[in-house]
Amino acid sequence: MRNSTEELHDGPRRRVGPLAALAGRLPGTHDLLLMQCPSSLRPLTGGELPPWARTVLRAHPWVTVGRAPTVVGDPADLPRPLRCPRDEEAAPEHWIPVTVRGPRPGQRLDALAPWSAVARTLRPEQLPERWGRLAPDRIAGIPALALLPEAARLVADHRLSWGPIGAAGHELGTGLPVAGPLSPLRLVLRTPHPVSRRDALQLRRALSRLPVPVQAELETRYGAVQLAEYAAGVHTFTLLTPYGPREVHDPWFPRGPYA
Repeated sequence: MRNSTEELHDGPRRRVGPLAALAGRLPGTHDLLLMQCPSSLRPLTGGELPPWARTVLRAHPWVTVGRAPTVVGDPADLPRPLRCPRDEEAAPEHWIPVTVRGPRPGQRLDALAPWSAVARTLRPEQLPERWGRLAPDRIAGIPALALLPEAARLVADHRLSWGPIGAAGHELGTGLPVAGPLSPLRLVLRTPHPVSRRDALQLRRALSRLPVPVQAELETRYGAVQLAEYAAGVHTFTLLTPYGPREVHDPWFPRGPYA
């Protein structure tokens, strides 16, 4: 029989223990993580979690993976709040860069989360199938949610793996009503192989016809570039990488300095 916690978060939690850090791939940018021990998060600014973050994590312990390097070992320059018990003989801990989303617009907290305390991972590609679970009034009142099936159809024409991110993605994954009537529809498009400018322009034009602002990014093996920027035909792009933005001529074969 499934317990109430499993029902709330849709599925059994990942086993947490000495070897948890070695199980499966590490999370990627935009993934949603269900934390087994939210108090183990370490704010990047130091100190303890602010009261609003503790309140949010107690009720809904979900965080979003950010685009920053994973820290292996013990981040010595950050304080040590209460952590989940962990076998000292286990493999070195992996600290994942995450963001805690608050109830107010723009309320965010950047932190590091221990991989051994992650109970479940949701990738953006898994979120569209959760659209039917939303309340009808939420779909009717939030354009970014209402138009997701139409955006899915347009992206499917280009045979790209994709998923919603931002406020819409967070609401689909966690069930929290964080998207608003003016929220844009943000998408990540998986493009491990080069996409032609012609195809990018066609997709951008199709998405721009939707009655909601659409912000799509092409995720390559090295980082992400905005679909609108790539489709515009400029010669230099801003590639967003874990180590900062990088000016490149080709997002799939980057050559160029970091900003």
